[in-house]
Amino acid sequence: MYGLLIPLLVFMPAIIASALIIDLITEEYQHDTLETLISTPVTFTEMVWGKVLACEALVPVQAGVWLLLLMINGIAIQNAGLILLQVSVTSFILILLGALGALHYRERTAAQFIFSTALVVVMLFALALPDNPLNLLTRLAVGTAGMEQWIVLGTTSLIIVGLAFLMHRYAERIWRTHRAG
Repeated sequence: MYGLLIPLLVFMPAIIASALIIDLITEEYQHDTLETLISTPVTFTEMVWGKVLACEALVPVQAGVWLLLLMINGIAIQNAGLILLQVSVTSFILILLGALGALHYRERTAAQFIFSTALVVVMLFALALPDNPLNLLTRLAVGTAGMEQWIVLGTTSLIIVGLAFLMHRYAERIWRTHRAG
């Protein structure tokens, strides 16, 4: 039964939030609403971060509801708080990758295609690791996770810092280029 828990808590909230960030960013370009947003006191980079953080906020809410529904249906789940933390951190990586793709391609279909392809590569790489985040979620749910949960959390947090830095710098570059010309 815990094999079903993994796709519900990791794949679906992360993929939904990642697809949403791609749509939120690319539709600003495709519907020519970017000029209106840029005319406000909010910078382009702040606007992108607002969209990223809104998508990230959806992940623990959706995963939490699913966890609650599983528990209501009699499925024993341990470490629900740690599961939500791990799901949120892991999903943030995918959201940042989606935002980077959307900023680069600025067209929904291309950004979604590239993101989907990158998602397969990232998931294959992650699943090849012995203490991957997906395996860790199952181990957290049954109460057998050890010290490796903190190592995985730390590693994914470092990846987030790197991706957040890249996304921030790229959004700033787009903002400067757009303002200049």
